[in-house]
Amino acid sequence: MKGTPELLHESSRQTEQRNREPQSLKTRWFFRCVAVSMAVARIVAARNTIGPDPRAYMELARAILRHDWAMVPNAYWSALYPWLLAAASWVFKPSLRQEFPLAHALALPTYLVCIASFEFFWTTLLQFRDVSAERRGLSGTVIPAAQMWVLGYSLFLWMTIGGLILLINPDVCVTAVALAAAGLLIRIRNVPDATKSLHLWFGICLGLGYLTKAILFPMAFVFLGMMILVSGHPFQRRSLCFAIATVAFLALATPQIVLISRAKGHFTFSDTGKISLAWLNYHLPYRNWQGEPPGSGRPAHPTRKVYEHPAVYEFNGPLRASYPPWFDPSYWNEGLSPAFSLGRTAQHAIHELLKLGLELLHPTAWVVGMLLIFLGSDPKKTWRGIAVYWYLLVISATAFSLYCLTLIESRYLVPWEILCWGALLAGVRLRKPNAPLYRWLTIAVSLALIGAMLKLTYAGFIHPFPSDATPEYKTAEGLLRMGVRPGTKVGAIGFDNDAYWAYLARVDIVAEINTDETCLFWSEPPQIQNQVLEKFRQAGASVVVANTGGGVKTTSRAVPYNLAECSRPVASWKNIEDSANQAYFLK
Repeated sequence: MKGTPELLHESSRQTEQRNREPQSLKTRWFFRCVAVSMAVARIVAARNTIGPDPRAYMELARAILRHDWAMVPNAYWSALYPWLLAAASWVFKPSLRQEFPLAHALALPTYLVCIASFEFFWTTLLQFRDVSAERRGLSGTVIPAAQMWVLGYSLFLWMTIGGLILLINPDVCVTAVALAAAGLLIRIRNVPDATKSLHLWFGICLGLGYLTKAILFPMAFVFLGMMILVSGHPFQRRSLCFAIATVAFLALATPQIVLISRAKGHFTFSDTGKISLAWLNYHLPYRNWQGEPPGSGRPAHPTRKVYEHPAVYEFNGPLRASYPPWFDPSYWNEGLSPAFSLGRTAQHAIHELLKLGLELLHPTAWVVGMLLIFLGSDPKKTWRGIAVYWYLLVISATAFSLYCLTLIESRYLVPWEILCWGALLAGVRLRKPNAPLYRWLTIAVSLALIGAMLKLTYAGFIHPFPSDATPEYKTAEGLLRMGVRPGTKVGAIGFDNDAYWAYLARVDIVAEINTDETCLFWSEPPQIQNQVLEKFRQAGASVVVANTGGGVKTTSRAVPYNLAECSRPVASWKNIEDSANQAYFLK
């Protein structure tokens, strides 16, 4: 039975916590309103933007809607997100100009789920902060709950509004799943009699994570390993709980693994990592890989180079999509297996590690604020406090390491940075005389981050987005008016991975000339151009569409080619109405 002093201490702590709750709740409602308002504004401003990856997910959604089940298993793109896009399209049935805005609108409900996951993680972190401290005999002044909410939400807003909300991809969902899993892991660690249902939900969360994005398959085993290490249960019960979580995870993951393994003819949970390693470590081409350079592997079914100068690639094959080379890169790059080089891999990893360091130094206001907080903290007590959350830091470090092997991008780092900063802030123990000063420091950091996001949101309405698809609408509508029907096979000159008009017009590109050879095509004499156009006809195209400076900004080059200046279409080419692009109808 607890003694009187201990009961008084617990009663005092509970009273203090109840007094803090209304203030924390007001803070949360303020940030909820700010988050949703800015998210809606950003989505509206960027409603017509598009990119190669979003188009691939939307192509998969179309395959689902037309019940083209052979096209649905995909070893490169994630499994769950196309189903969300398909559900939205099935409900709202968008017109040509509504497809991209609808895909962007889907970001709002997924962002609301992400907000809920962040709050679950942050609430759990704060809820068990005092419990963890008392259990390990830690003392010192922690950052007050209201200030923790201001700091946490400010970072969350900066990372999600600035980097995730405009992307038609599953990164918002990845953040939601990772934060939910981390919150469940904290509960498993700190609740002595954690129920089996808690472990079941943990496994379900990890399974959904894999369906959301392939990176969460290896990360699931990291989470499961941490669960075994931090659980306070006796060994027998710990083993049972681990089995429950693992079975739940595999029950959701196995069907997808079976589907893509059967489609690829070998066991795989995803080919994304393998292909990305080859592309980024050995600088192999993203599209139209022909088996070069020697030693990079033997292509099983590559795109076919049917003309040399300018290079014409044909891919009229089994994949039914507006742009097959990016619909499933794992198909066209099957056989890609460059000889492993430890030196090149290490060099690339070090380069990405330096990029990671630079990413972690942003935003500047946040980093400066954190430095001031840590400089004003008690070093020994803070170190002991942070050590309590070692498992969150290990999870974040593992994710960072995996991305260093391929590519560091800010959008990939969001959940892992939040876990990392959450662990650090929860462990801080302030020097008591300085504690009131941190209220103003917290406000200053928050205002800087919110101000930056408000400025970014406002800029979205003032300055046009380089990926705005308005020219693509005009090209697609012009082609339809010219008699090009959905399902028509077409050729493309000068679009690379950015022929979004083909998706909008529901036509299939079966051959292409890339932007780097487009000016060469226009500089050739008429007889050579005719030979090239004949190759398009032989590939199955009935019309060729040329980018003559009227498309979206290319994603293939930092500085795009000036196609408007070098394009010289003759009379047999027809200008696409309301567009700067040209069409050539093959007989």
